[in-house]
This record gives sequence, C-alpha cells and structure tokens, in this order.
Amino acid sequence: MLRKIYFVVFLLSVTLLFQNCKSNIADEQVVVPKKDNYLVSYSLVRSVTATEVKSLFSPVQSVYPDVADILPSVSYGVKVYVVNYNTTFGTKKLVASGVVCIPEGGISYPILSFQNGTNTVYTNAPSANVANYTVQLISGFAATGFVVVIPDYLGFGSSKEVFHPYLHKESTVTSVLDLFRAVKEMTTKPELNLKLNADLYLMGYSQGGLSTLQLHQAIESQYSTEFNLKAVGCGAGPYNLSQLTDMIVTASTFSQPYYIAYIMKGFRSASAFANQYTDIFNEPYASRIDGLFNGTYGGGAINDQLTTNMTQLFTNDFRTTLNSNAKFQVMRDALAASSVMAWKIKTPLILTHGQTDTDVSPLMTSQLYSNLMKLDPAMPVTYIPLPGMDHGMASAPSLVAFVKRFLVIKGK
Repeated sequence: MLRKIYFVVFLLSVTLLFQNCKSNIADEQVVVPKKDNYLVSYSLVRSVTATEVKSLFSPVQSVYPDVADILPSVSYGVKVYVVNYNTTFGTKKLVASGVVCIPEGGISYPILSFQNGTNTVYTNAPSANVANYTVQLISGFAATGFVVVIPDYLGFGSSKEVFHPYLHKESTVTSVLDLFRAVKEMTTKPELNLKLNADLYLMGYSQGGLSTLQLHQAIESQYSTEFNLKAVGCGAGPYNLSQLTDMIVTASTFSQPYYIAYIMKGFRSASAFANQYTDIFNEPYASRIDGLFNGTYGGGAINDQLTTNMTQLFTNDFRTTLNSNAKFQVMRDALAASSVMAWKIKTPLILTHGQTDTDVSPLMTSQLYSNLMKLDPAMPVTYIPLPGMDHGMASAPSLVAFVKRFLVIKGK
C-alpha cells in the first residue's frame, strides 16, 4: 500500500512540474521540404531543464531506490517535439506521429525508443497528451543523454484514419522503424542541433513489451546493418499471442475482456483474418465492439459493456474449437506470426514481470525466458521477477531497471 501511495504522489509531482514548463506548439511548427523521405514536420511542445528533471526523479528514491543510480546521469535540458512522418500500413501510405525528446548538450546521442502500453483513447496518445505522466517520465530520461523516441502507434495521433492494429507485428515494426528513420533525417536540420551516434536502445511495457520484442527480433534478423541495437528491455508483454488467446478463451472469468476484443478488431483492421465478430463473440457483445472502440472509451468503460464471464462472451464454437476448426486457421496463423518465440538473441535483453499480474500472466515471460535458456544458457538475457507487484505496480520499476542498465552499457 505504501508503494502505491508514493507512486500517486510521484505522478502528481510530475504533472505539476511539467505543467509549468514551456508549451508553444502554435508558433514552433516546422513543415520540412519534400526531399525528406520520412520526416514531414516537427513541433516544439516542451522545454525542461536538467534541474527540473532532477526534481521529477528525486522524490521517489525511497520507493524505487534504483532511481538514485540514474540521477547522477541527469545532465541535460530536454526539448520535446511532436513529429509527423511518412510510413505505410499494408499497401496504404500514411502520415504517422510520435514524440521525440532531444537533449540540449550538443553532442552525439543514441536513440532510446519507448513503446507504450495498451491505449484505446485518442487523446491519450503520446503526441496528443505530452502532459501525461508516462510521457513526462520517459521524456525525462532524455536528460541522461538519449534521444528519446515515443511512437504513437498507427491509429493514433496523425494516423487516426486507420484503426490501431493492436499487437500486430508487421505494422508495428514498419511504423516504428520509419519513425527512427525520420529522426535520422532530423539531424539535417541545423536549428534542432541534433546529433546521433549509431546506437539504438529499446524498451516497453505491456503492449509495449511485446512491441519492443517484435522490434528486437526484426532488427536482429533483417535490419542489423541499418540499426546498431545495443540493449533491450521488455516488461510484462503478451509475447505468445496464441497462448494468451487460448488462456483467455478457456478461462471461466477474465478481468480485462477488452484485451481480446481489441486483438480481434485490430487484427481484422490489418486484414490478418476475416472472421466475423459473430464467429467469436456472443450477442449482444458482437454487435457492440466496433462502437466501443471509437477512440473515446477507455479499457474500463469497454469492459463495462462486455462481460468477465468467458462462457457468456464467446461462442461455444470459438471456445471449444479455436485450436481445431478450419474456419479459425487463418486466425491461428496470424496470432502465431505476431508472437515472438525464442531465438538466438545477440543483443542484451532484460525481461521483467510482476508476479501477481492477473492482466498478463507472468507465464508469458517465465516461459519465454525458459525457452531462451534452453536454446543457449549463455545468451545475454536477464529475467527480473517482481514479487508482490501486479500489472500496474510493476511498470515504473521495470522502466527504471531498464534505463539503469542502459546507462551502464552506454557508458562502456
């Protein structure tokens, strides 16, 4: 309980701090020339001093002691930009968006990209709400000498014309890598005073844990000559979507039914399968899903219009034949394709998971780690179980652990 109270105080202090920082998006927007392949525009939305960042982190050392190891590295003021960039979604060309946080030291920095957790509300996208406490916390890490990048994901920010392809690997990887390419093009703008070295760090939690591992695997297997990946941190991700879906479908109750509805709608938006909602969900829930995911309802509000009783939520056909019925084969293949199975990892990876997490089972992480160790016990993979922490409580200590490790690697 004490940890929760301190965390609430921390969030309030963050909000008050950043509300007092510079916000001038109206007169700072710059649309770049057509010669750039990815970068479309950038807007300055916040400026934060190193002293203000230290004020952000200092109060919570008694709750998260590892913060003390990060504070000595806080050396730079930070400018926070909203960036629009070109990307693709299948065959469709889109302008997507994200947040880019640039340290003011004037030297070369690596990129640190943070992939956020599950969101269903347009106004909570990072670029739409830079005052959000998570965005503020992550932005503060730029003061330690990283160019911090926070993608909105497709379906949010500038790309609301499409529905968010929730947990879909191909679209996630493409859109996030294109943001990195846009950041590289920002180095040609002298007014930004942005210099990059070749290194890339990745971290994420919940949905972002899976997104980060999807990126990790894709970069090592396909883009290693373009991106010099140095370290990765993944917290509480649903890494095996096939197993996750099966666990939810066969459970008697599940407290977050909007997760599975979001997966089904998101994969349909990516044309990953064509099953109708009525193949999966009983009425009245099947007819509600499109209206519930309209960008205005949060997860709790969506849950209220579904049911935690899985027998009532799913059709009997889906519950009993998901893994055998031919009409669900394409769905099974799509879920497997967006899962991340163990592979011979080259880049240092840190995994974390709260051990009392009932939203995303700790089995997702413990089984992944076990399978990695079976491939090669010498792989650079660390698993940090977080005892007594549920899904929400494990978020902040996971991110602090990741950045602490990244600073050590960066300093070598």
